[in-house]
Amino acid sequence: MRLSPPLPEPPGIAAAVLWLPSRRLGTARAVAAGRLDQETADRLGYRALSESPDRAAPEMAVLAAQKALADAGWSGDDLGLVVHSWIYHQGHDFWSAPHYVAHGIGARHATPIGVQQTSNGGVAALEVAAARLALDPTVNRCLVTTADRFVEPGFDRWSGDIDVAYGDAATALLLDRDAGPCRLLAIASVSVPEYEVLYRGDDAFTPAPRSAYGTISARRTKLSFRAGGGWPKFVAVLRRSVQRVVLDAIADAGLTPADPRLRYLVLPRLSTGALSQFYGPSVHELALPHTELLDLGRDTGHLGAGDPVANLATLQADDRLAPGEVALFLSAGNGFTWSCVAISHE
Repeated sequence: MRLSPPLPEPPGIAAAVLWLPSRRLGTARAVAAGRLDQETADRLGYRALSESPDRAAPEMAVLAAQKALADAGWSGDDLGLVVHSWIYHQGHDFWSAPHYVAHGIGARHATPIGVQQTSNGGVAALEVAAARLALDPTVNRCLVTTADRFVEPGFDRWSGDIDVAYGDAATALLLDRDAGPCRLLAIASVSVPEYEVLYRGDDAFTPAPRSAYGTISARRTKLSFRAGGGWPKFVAVLRRSVQRVVLDAIADAGLTPADPRLRYLVLPRLSTGALSQFYGPSVHELALPHTELLDLGRDTGHLGAGDPVANLATLQADDRLAPGEVALFLSAGNGFTWSCVAISHE
């Protein structure tokens, strides 16, 4: 999927916020405590994971959204749409976290929408908001939030998956039909639904969350898939898909791979093993001569649906993008979908 035709009037990004709890779980301490072995820790490559000891995910989303609104000088009443995305438990069952976020920021005139498309959900939510701005003249300002808190007993943030460990965080991004220090130039996505099996394995369908196994284990389902011999083909699909979405996003932004304005390509906050073995080589083959590859997740871990907005917020906080420069934000979510977002600094 591409947000096609390329956005005729690229919306402004009025603010991008990464809200992190103050607590960090050091990897060295996790190894010493027996939470993971040294070999796994080395492949993960994280120095620490962010941890929220008390705030639920939607509470963090409200804090991120409040900060974004304050940064932009907006109020909740300015919003016509609130899109919230997540991958893990939001604190209640049979309940709408997006409405909680809208309520928490006083977005009385906004329509709250939830997007649960695993780790690519932040980009999917951004697509929903951008499409709404393009199609609905009554909506001028939108909020996109993500939030997750990966706590036991339902999930082990260190060893519940392969090639990724999970940190707690929230993000918020404000889209404006007109103004903003940055602009959303393009979103490109590729999906290969046959690989939903990686996170299902051979498990039977269950009548309620975690009713069969108690604790979620993506590690177990991935190992089951690998044992079936499908891993080499999946890796080839991954590499082709990454290259396709990057090239599509560049083209839709009106650029070429050799354009000197392409300053950064920011990787998702996965393990250094996965980035160096799969994602990095895929991008290097594209020959982007002026584009620096960035990995910004060593002190947070993977932030669920929030990696792309977290990476944008980090670039802005570090003042890395100069006016006229463009950054590409790569995203991946099980299912599988790969996306690339092109954003320019005005």
